[in-house]
Amino acid sequence: MLDKKEKFVILYLLEVCQNKRSYLILAEQIAEFVSKKYLISLSELDDIMISLAKDNYIDFVVSDSKNGYYYCITLKNKALTLKKDMQKQKKEFWFAILKTFGFAVLSFVVGIILRAIFKS
Repeated sequence: MLDKKEKFVILYLLEVCQNKRSYLILAEQIAEFVSKKYLISLSELDDIMISLAKDNYIDFVVSDSKNGYYYCITLKNKALTLKKDMQKQKKEFWFAILKTFGFAVLSFVVGIILRAIFKS
C-alpha cells in the first residue's frame, strides 16, 4: 500500500508521462510539485522512487548533469492502472457503507415489526 507522499508522486508521474511509457524528468521538478502539498527533500524523493520501484510501479535510472540529476522513468502496468484501482477502491468503500446503512435500517424495521407482533 502506498503512503500519501508515494501516491502523490506516482499520480504526478502519471500526469506528466501521460501517453509515454518512458520519460526523462528533473528530480527538482518532482520535488517542487510535491512540496506544494508535502515537505520533501531530494533524499526523501530518492527513497520514494526506490520504494515505488520495489513495489513494481516504475523502473528508473538516475542520470547526473550540470543542471542537477534526472530520472529516466519507465511506468509499469501497475502504475498505469493505479487510477482505476483507486476509483474501484472508493466505489467498494461507499458500497460497503451503503450496505451497512441498509442493513441497519432493515434491522430497525424488523425490530419494530417484531415488537408490534409480540406486544399484542
